[in-house]
Amino acid sequence: METAIANPLDEVQKMLTQHYGPLMRHDQVAEVLDVSPESLGNTMRRSHEPNVVYLKRNKLRFGRRVRYSAIAVAEALVLDHAELARRLEGFAEGGTANVG
Repeated sequence: METAIANPLDEVQKMLTQHYGPLMRHDQVAEVLDVSPESLGNTMRRSHEPNVVYLKRNKLRFGRRVRYSAIAVAEALVLDHAELARRLEGFAEGGTANVG
């Protein structure tokens, strides 16, 4: 019997989407990271780490409401800094984050 080795990114995306839906609120992202929403907000404002910058660049605004794609949250959690930096370069060139 052969078992498929699941891609960790796919697994995290699937789990987040099943639990939270395709778009996540700020407090839901904080819950996944096991930090307070205030702490997440401070980190989002002050940090220049690739995973934080990636989340900031992938946030969606609906008026005053901010949502994060469950896919982008999974990518920020699973992908290494080099891959996130490569995807962020796509933003700088006018492309989209999901270039891989």
